[in-house]
Amino acid sequence: MQSLSIQTFMNQYGISMQLMKEAPGKPERSHAETDLDRYRCQISRPGKEIDVFVAVPSEEGGITPSDVLFMLILDASGCEMFKDYYARHDEFKEILSGSNAGPEEFDEFWLEYESRYQQSKKLRTFLGKNLYKKLIDRFGFDN
Repeated sequence: MQSLSIQTFMNQYGISMQLMKEAPGKPERSHAETDLDRYRCQISRPGKEIDVFVAVPSEEGGITPSDVLFMLILDASGCEMFKDYYARHDEFKEILSGSNAGPEEFDEFWLEYESRYQQSKKLRTFLGKNLYKKLIDRFGFDN
């Protein structure tokens, strides 16, 4: 049902998406334990185009444009939640220095955050404030 709703949204606003599975490569993170399929997603609407990247566990099979938009909005929601913490990430690294997580894990977490934040920002710019809000509302998020 939600997929139909997102597809309707895409049709209504002239949004199209091409999904291209990337060739498998060396995992970006040294501790990556899960096989991931990476996709380049070219999202277009009249006069605009962006590329974003998503990864899903290989056992998931293929993904749909609705899946991609859901993942991007979920990322945006998470980025919004962590934005105040990001400003203090060096402080947290020091506070949590006695934990089992080493400095590399903290650095990797914030690198991933930065990447997802940039994609969220790219999507927001691509759609514009009003369409972005409408998309978020479709998923029931409050960003």
